[in-house]
Amino acid sequence: MPRLDATRLSAWRMLQSRVAEIERRVDEDLRDEWDIPLNWFDVLAALQRLGGASRPSEISEELLLPLSSLTRRVDRLEEDGWVTRRRRPAGGDHRAVEVSLTRRGRNLWRAMNVTYRRSVQQHFASHLDDEEMRSIGDVLGDLAADDTT
Repeated sequence: MPRLDATRLSAWRMLQSRVAEIERRVDEDLRDEWDIPLNWFDVLAALQRLGGASRPSEISEELLLPLSSLTRRVDRLEEDGWVTRRRRPAGGDHRAVEVSLTRRGRNLWRAMNVTYRRSVQQHFASHLDDEEMRSIGDVLGDLAADDTT
């Protein structure tokens, strides 16, 4: 394993700050157009990817987010009528809950997704060619594989 030298530490800091900056800009774009933050949109998008309904633990895994943080986000989304929670006993666990997108939530996700995709294109994808995008995907895939070991 290579030593954490100044070059590697600098690369880490640049990655960390650039991702934070891009997320801030995407969040601003969503708030400007929808008055809804990126972290709420992320929950709607995760539910959409998971087929529209899922257990909180699965959503948490999809977002790589602690369950307690997800719960607070789902609380707010439920208050606004974009998701619902229902008890779904599974395997004898009568406490099991399923979070589902409401019709309103699916419509919101569809509309917000246009803004989200435009923002990601503007602040991230448009700055990279296909080879750079593949390289980033490969590196991030290697990092994800390292986390599972």
